[in-house]
Amino acid sequence: MAIDPCTSQTLTGPDGAELAVCAHGGHVLGWTPAGGAPRLWLSPAAECGPGLAIRGGVPVIFPQFAGRGPLPKHGIARNRAWTEVDTGPGTWTARLVDDEDTRAIWPHSFELTLQATAIGSRLDLELVARNTGSEPWSFTAALHSYFTVGDPATVITGLGGRAASDNADGGASLVLGSPGEALEALATRDVSIAGASDPVTLEDPELGRLVITANGFPDRVVWNPGPGHGLADVPPGAETGFVCIEPAVLEPVELMPGSVWTGSVRIDTDLRPAGA
Repeated sequence: MAIDPCTSQTLTGPDGAELAVCAHGGHVLGWTPAGGAPRLWLSPAAECGPGLAIRGGVPVIFPQFAGRGPLPKHGIARNRAWTEVDTGPGTWTARLVDDEDTRAIWPHSFELTLQATAIGSRLDLELVARNTGSEPWSFTAALHSYFTVGDPATVITGLGGRAASDNADGGASLVLGSPGEALEALATRDVSIAGASDPVTLEDPELGRLVITANGFPDRVVWNPGPGHGLADVPPGAETGFVCIEPAVLEPVELMPGSVWTGSVRIDTDLRPAGA
């Protein structure tokens, strides 16, 4: 019997770390580090099904970021069923391959694989794109991570003083505060930071700190829609419960036939209060 791709499952590791997933969108819905609290936000109004994108968790953005191109916003991976490849204690792998429907939107042959592993204090994510066709193609991508915010005083460190582009203002240039400055996590913001490959830290006085590091994703996007956003699947006031810190590749990468690209992300928490 076929399994509904919107059926979620929770995979628990030997140390108690938990990973919640579903095959629709190749989506990590939730993550709880061993001995800790849930650290990914999932909208209570999230919808799942053909053509729908789940709000929250870690949506997979491929082969186009946002509206930066002719494809539907954020591409073709987040709103269709993937195939579950493997599961284990705290680990999950899913795959998406091209078909008639994807080729009608983006006429290329590809294979996309996501592996997620919750172990101890960390969540490891690996996204692999393979060109299975006979012609080169280019892509951009991101892991659009929604992190739970437990305290309104939560801040982001590691990006202060960086040059950025304002995605809500046509890519206008701006600077994110001063060097070393902590940024308010819940400020209304939609910015892209190119070449921000150093670790970024979310300092939450209630939930503790998270450190986000990545390889293959040279850029970062920070987003919170702010009040009055009008998003149907973010209830009024719910924007105070999350911030998106997204490892991304925003400049197109060309992938030759038979070639493979890999991007990995590690999200780690030491479970101590931010001031400890």
